[in-house]
Amino acid sequence: MYSHSVALESEKCIGCTDCIKRCPTEAIRVRDSKAKIIKDRCIDCGNCIAVCRNGAKKAVMDNFSMIYKYPYRVALPAPSLYAQFSKGESVEDILASMYAIGFTDVFEVSQAAEYIAAYTRKYMQQDRIYPVISSACPVIVRLIQRRFPALIDHILPIMSPMELAARYVKTSYGTKGIEEDQVGVFFISPCPAKATDIHKPKGLERSYVDGAFSMQEIYLKVVHDMQHPTKQIKRKPTPGGMSWATRNGGIGDIGIDNHIAVDGIERVIDVLEKVEDGTLSKIHYVEALACTGGCLGGALTIENPFVSRHTLKKLIEVEEKVAHTSNPEPPNTLMERIPYNYNVSIVPKPVFSLDEDIGTAIEMMEKIETLYSKLPQIDCGSCGAPTCRCFAEDVVKGYAHVEDCVFMLRKRIKELSEAMFELTQKILPTTKD
Repeated sequence: MYSHSVALESEKCIGCTDCIKRCPTEAIRVRDSKAKIIKDRCIDCGNCIAVCRNGAKKAVMDNFSMIYKYPYRVALPAPSLYAQFSKGESVEDILASMYAIGFTDVFEVSQAAEYIAAYTRKYMQQDRIYPVISSACPVIVRLIQRRFPALIDHILPIMSPMELAARYVKTSYGTKGIEEDQVGVFFISPCPAKATDIHKPKGLERSYVDGAFSMQEIYLKVVHDMQHPTKQIKRKPTPGGMSWATRNGGIGDIGIDNHIAVDGIERVIDVLEKVEDGTLSKIHYVEALACTGGCLGGALTIENPFVSRHTLKKLIEVEEKVAHTSNPEPPNTLMERIPYNYNVSIVPKPVFSLDEDIGTAIEMMEKIETLYSKLPQIDCGSCGAPTCRCFAEDVVKGYAHVEDCVFMLRKRIKELSEAMFELTQKILPTTKD
């Protein structure tokens, strides 16, 4: 069963069709004045959450109370969390408040990000199928599975910083004699896709993260306890890892020539189309992030992404000064021993499947093309489908009626009225003077 982290609250939906235009995999339809999500198509990008004017789309995250099932409760804050606090709060105060709200330990994902950057650099030193496409954003991996299956071999087969951090935490506690099931590891996420990646990981047999919480929820809890920190935090400076929250992701830390960074799902799709047709063969690495502005623009963040980018920039500058004035941290030998490569193949999950029988599928395709040729082909969305081609597919599959298109309805009404007029001329008796 495929787990999703984006859901619809039908009672709030007004059938406005805003969401169907912004869905990158055409996973939303509006039928009977209510939006419907096609689960097989959804990649949990959160675009529909961001654009829904009535808040009818929501992220399905884990319940915060689940942390208390574990004696040891470790928070994994994404680097973008720090950027949500724009009033000058220090990273130390933010992390100290994590203890106040119920966690017993904190491990920064930014530290794991620096190791993932090093592993990526090492991977890129060997001959590869170019361009290699980053895999840290789970939306991009799922997008490739569904819309660009020919590019699966281009995906960087290295786990995300979140996953490496979780494995390090579990392993670290294990060296102290603490059983793995006694340690709960929880990611503070800027987007719903990370929650999906935890419950249904790609490239890995299982996730070592036990749950994911919305950054919005944790922000509100932390702000409430910010004035009364209960713990002094001595942090390791990780300016390079913190930069993973920006639109360039970790590309600045990787040191790869011939690379590009692209953010925003529409622009990512445009780049992947170029990769697919071979026009980007001279590019060696593509850092692709689904959210505009990188993780700072995630659907579950609080602050305006332009403001948060400035905030994070200032925090990174502080960390860089600390790094220059302190002794360098020794290598984390335990982190270095943790396997970081994918151990499960990523397989295509094409969404455009008409029928298992090839003959039937061809016949349906012909019907779709015939109907599409008769449609206005302006992709107005008034039928509840994102494009006229999608609408034609829905009609052939039996999910919609031709008359759901206002243009086809108007044509049908005109035909019926003309037929009725002709009929009346035949059956009504002629009057004589």
